[in-house]
Amino acid sequence: MKILFLSEIKWGYLRTRKQQLVRRFPKDWRILFVEPYTVGRENYFQSQHEGNVTYLTVPYFKNFPQRWLQRLLSFAAIRGAITLANAIWLKIVLLQTGFYRPNIVLVSNIYYADIIRLLFSKRPVIYDCNDDHLSFPLTPKWAKNYFLRLCRRANRIACSSQALRENIPPAHQNKIVMIGNGVDTALFRENAGEIPAAMKSLPRPILFYLGALSEWIDFDLLRQVAEAHPDKTLALVGPIAAAVSPRLQRLLQISNVKHLGEVNHDAIAAYIAAADVCLIPFVKNKLTRGVNPNKLYEYLAAGKAVVSVDISPEVAALEDEIFLANDPASFVRLIDAALQAGNERFEPRRQLAFANDWQEKANQMMALIKEVCELK
Repeated sequence: MKILFLSEIKWGYLRTRKQQLVRRFPKDWRILFVEPYTVGRENYFQSQHEGNVTYLTVPYFKNFPQRWLQRLLSFAAIRGAITLANAIWLKIVLLQTGFYRPNIVLVSNIYYADIIRLLFSKRPVIYDCNDDHLSFPLTPKWAKNYFLRLCRRANRIACSSQALRENIPPAHQNKIVMIGNGVDTALFRENAGEIPAAMKSLPRPILFYLGALSEWIDFDLLRQVAEAHPDKTLALVGPIAAAVSPRLQRLLQISNVKHLGEVNHDAIAAYIAAADVCLIPFVKNKLTRGVNPNKLYEYLAAGKAVVSVDISPEVAALEDEIFLANDPASFVRLIDAALQAGNERFEPRRQLAFANDWQEKANQMMALIKEVCELK
């Protein structure tokens, strides 16, 4: 089995749904993971290898902050020329890596719709819809056409949440297969080990957030948390998006707020284990309504009390096991309740998380891949 995966994030970024699924595919399946160009991150124009995965960078459309680029790409002719150039680039990559005739194309990057039409008209396609790609900041109006074309072209659409399913046009609802997000249970079944040095020195109790610090974080809410709980440490772990860096720097001026940087995926269990309460402080909007957060299952796999904004149906469905806030005031207030609850429901939380093991999600995706390949 040869799989081409056209991704909107980098292979070496946070261990997200894409990497979690692909890493669990059979060892005799070969995967070519095509990642976007990202400023400030390492980009690989020569193929790199990790196990049965080959990954490299192909620059293509994304959400640009530069106004001149936004204006330039608003012209269909310019986009067409870029698409043709990238199709040629990708074709050369496929020849060089031995993926010229992949068995199937998996795609989570909606902008590849036209390249798929040009290069893979006879290949089966699965669209892994894991985010509301049209709701990210700076998304151009013309992106919707790529989304619609990808929905039309896909043989199947794997949705990770109910809200994302609702975004798929009615004509393509019959293509949808629900494959939710999960947790790397192997990391959490064993003892988490020694408390990380960065956590050991922090005054307790520790209020903890793990994940990307980006536009979906409610920094005003985090400020309220820090100011309302001056006797506690608010610890943040994860990469910083350039767009929110000024807001984070202002938040870090509060003495009890700390950013501990990025950590390797294999270390996250130890960081979470060292926390007292774990947080999901997201803004409520169309983008986050489609979120089925991996971090929620990771927090629960460590048995931790979780305070979350009621951002999506998947989060709200766990209201019996987490502390669910419908506004900033209740979020701030529920932190004390979560601290008081502590480990009361330690084992039920873990079992809930373990029922969403990434291996089971990967098995579902593998079964879907085999089904779609047989259809063709």
